[in-house]
Amino acid sequence: MLMMVVAGSPNAASAGQQSWVERAVHNIGEPINTMWTEGELSFAADGTMVYCSAREDFAVAPGDPRDLYIATFNPETGSWNTPVNMGIPVNAAPATAVDPLRLGDDREPWITADGNTIYFKSDRLATTEPRNNNDLFVTHKVDGVWTTPELMPAPISTDAGNEHCPAILQDGRTLCFASMRDGGYGGSDIWCSEQDADGTWQDPVNQGPNINTAAEEFHFSQDAAGTVYFTSGRPGGLGGMDIWAASNRGENEWGPAVNLGPQVNTSSADMCPALPPGAETITWFSSRSDNSFGSVDIFWTHKANLATASAR
Repeated sequence: MLMMVVAGSPNAASAGQQSWVERAVHNIGEPINTMWTEGELSFAADGTMVYCSAREDFAVAPGDPRDLYIATFNPETGSWNTPVNMGIPVNAAPATAVDPLRLGDDREPWITADGNTIYFKSDRLATTEPRNNNDLFVTHKVDGVWTTPELMPAPISTDAGNEHCPAILQDGRTLCFASMRDGGYGGSDIWCSEQDADGTWQDPVNQGPNINTAAEEFHFSQDAAGTVYFTSGRPGGLGGMDIWAASNRGENEWGPAVNLGPQVNTSSADMCPALPPGAETITWFSSRSDNSFGSVDIFWTHKANLATASAR
């Protein structure tokens, strides 16, 4: 959908040349980004976007740190329609009287290509004892209404793993997520689980040393060519958290991770890549101060600007 903005630009360059629009990193703009923090996002095949925001004007309850929002793109105006808070029961209000860890923090939504299922992280069932900060949940759109989210039980959610950042790979049946469960390389690792014919999620598989390190890794987004983009705090980045890419070499096998380079990554935190429909653009959120609406914002650029483009 972001390509539609570029295609209609009066600054479009002649054939074979990149315009400044194509070379630039763009703030996704209003009405998505606000003075508050906007973060993790994903897209359905029709361009519908889900994301999280800390905006206070539309929060489901006072003091709610993050809610999930949904927005559609208007190709006639080349802009996003006004986002809608997904409301209760998709978003949970704070319930600290039940447990102090239940802050009402709902974030990291992943919408499936058909637009009918959203996976996300929530602290709505968090417990102080045993210590379990958050789990993964799923909601489905039935007759136009989103269902009450259901916990994704073990082997997906665990008490010790603090699972977060769910994402579905291009095959439509493999769920990847970050977890601190035993058997990893340190910090949050990326694990993937395949759903069998009965809909049962299989034991998750650690995605190995080309993806995971002793640092934090999370948010695994795959493009149609099989390349995955993810966040990592590994050495060799440009500062803070960076976005990296790795090529697919078979089931649960990936090539060496490559930093996306200075067009995307900065000395600030650059995280959680997502891929709009089509093959040309990539989005992420960042605390970079240039072209910011005042807090953490969502940005996008053409994939041709990535340091990995020539390597592929």
